[in-house]
Amino acid sequence: MRRGSPTKRERLLDDDEIRAVWKQAEANGTFGAFVRLALLTAQRREKVATMKWTDLTSGLWTIDTEAREKGNAGELELPAMALEIIEAQPRYESSPYVFAGRGGKAIGGWSKFKREFDAKLNANVEPWTIHDLRRTARSLMSRAGVNPHIAERVLGHVIPGVEGVYDRHQYKAEKAQALRALAGLIEKILANDDAKVVELATRR
Repeated sequence: MRRGSPTKRERLLDDDEIRAVWKQAEANGTFGAFVRLALLTAQRREKVATMKWTDLTSGLWTIDTEAREKGNAGELELPAMALEIIEAQPRYESSPYVFAGRGGKAIGGWSKFKREFDAKLNANVEPWTIHDLRRTARSLMSRAGVNPHIAERVLGHVIPGVEGVYDRHQYKAEKAQALRALAGLIEKILANDDAKVVELATRR
């Protein structure tokens, strides 16, 4: 690792890198669509990869919960920008997944896809991982003015202490607003606008 470079748990994509990755993702088929949706939803790789068409109802994504799973975002009302990416994916009778792989399975082969993707990037982008998109999205939500405890719920993190035990509210509307704010900020970054001050997005 180069001196001064971020550690694996610190890596964030800056605005130039977001633009470069997004541009390449737009021309990179299923994997590129997955990359963009991962950034727009701030969800873990496997949650996005295993999204099924049946998990989606009128823009609401119900995320599968695994046995013994510590945290899960539950239901997320997705912003228009995310829904456009989902709706552009082909549907196959042989696969229930939005991001379909081979043999009726969800997309996989991460190392190969990522290596090929990075080779096509026509920009100076430091090494990054899929999980860095989640960390970047979380930081962008803060930049967009999203309350930290709402952003943490979007990510599906377990809320510690008394609040996590006694507050059983699902925060559906607040999480939806947070994702709209994230999408709004990403749109401004892609347009290369001044994104330092961003009001919560109202686009649905």
